Amino acid sequence: MESDRKSPALRKLYYTIGEVTQLTGVPAHVLRYWEGEFPQLKPKKSRAGNRAYQERDLEVISRIRTLLYERRFTIAGARALLSSGEVGAEDDGQKELIEEVRRELKDILLIIDRNSGRGAAR
Repeated sequence: MESDRKSPALRKLYYTIGEVTQLTGVPAHVLRYWEGEFPQLKPKKSRAGNRAYQERDLEVISRIRTLLYERRFTIAGARALLSSGEVGAEDDGQKELIEEVRRELKDILLIIDRNSGRGAAR
């Protein structure tokens, strides 16, 4: 699953809510709302109460964003899908499919290379 998230130049242990907003394109008030709606999204908080998001949180936010904005799930539907664990399995299935397609394309290229000397190009 590819997202619109901009890849940070340097990976950090923790990200502020402002950094997460820039990386994911999700406004801060929406992130705070999602924390109450999705039990999987629980950033750590500093003594001052500032949110400290980890890479795991960024992945959850990306999945939620995809489900809500791209696949048009309701919040309840996205919550149920995330709770069931099917989203991760779906990602694994897509990776397997991509690898299978990649292998088949390599096989096709080998066939084309073998036949290129016999007038394959018309």
